[in-house]
Amino acid sequence: MKESIKILVWAFFVILAFIFQVNHFFALKGINPNLILLVIILAAVLEKKIFGFLSLISMVILLSFVFLPFWPKEIFIAAGLGLAFFLLKKFLTGSVFFDSLILIFSGTLIFYLIVNFHYLVSSPIAVIAELPYNMTLGIAAIFAIKNFLHEKENRIKS
Repeated sequence: MKESIKILVWAFFVILAFIFQVNHFFALKGINPNLILLVIILAAVLEKKIFGFLSLISMVILLSFVFLPFWPKEIFIAAGLGLAFFLLKKFLTGSVFFDSLILIFSGTLIFYLIVNFHYLVSSPIAVIAELPYNMTLGIAAIFAIKNFLHEKENRIKS
């Protein structure tokens, strides 16, 4: 029961990320954070079991055909980065806060290096501005996800 609730919570956050990403809801002075990448990275940090993480990645890939059908390469690269980060997180600090910051920072840069190197070179200020924005949103999302999951667990116990 607990795993199914966790998957539903992740599904909720994935759908929100897609809706906000497509509608540029968090765009700030031309900087649009990659919310899909953020959710994938946060799942890599927060999920303890590979099954939960792979369920999230599967949801992201399936929903991308609905919300972002013109972005398949980017979704698969974000999913690959997330899987790599999930496997490498045991070599980090062990702190959700610091690991998230490290992975969001490096994930954003690696994503641009692979997906759109030209944009990274031609608009480095935009990418540099996006880094702290992504990290701030990522930390806010961690608190939201952890509080949401914690509240759901308490309701089930009651």
